[in-house]
Amino acid sequence: MEQAKPTAEITQLRGRRKPAKKKAPDRAASSTAEGVQRKETEDKTEKALELVMGTVDALIAERGAEEKLWGSMVKQALKRRNPGFNESYYGFSSFSKLLDEAESRHLLQLERDEKSGGYIVRSVSH
Repeated sequence: MEQAKPTAEITQLRGRRKPAKKKAPDRAASSTAEGVQRKETEDKTEKALELVMGTVDALIAERGAEEKLWGSMVKQALKRRNPGFNESYYGFSSFSKLLDEAESRHLLQLERDEKSGGYIVRSVSH
């Protein structure tokens, strides 16, 4: 029995390859990377809060607890103590956001000044 010659259409179909299946994302690798990134962000946040609290403590020791302590004064003193300080490196869009984080963690008690819109540090928790 003689074999039939393949037609051009069949030859064309045989030459086609099926598209490669897409690999599912490696969940373990992505969750590990996210975990590392989250830890690095948390470490930076902790470091920023340590810098702020150290500066606030130093200002209170220098000026006394009765004096008003403005958020802008804290930032100026912090930049004198650590000239390369920039809150955005630590993940905060503004110094006020960093102070807000300290307040949310009950490290500081802040009060908004109606006139200037800035923060006054009212108390420090230890």
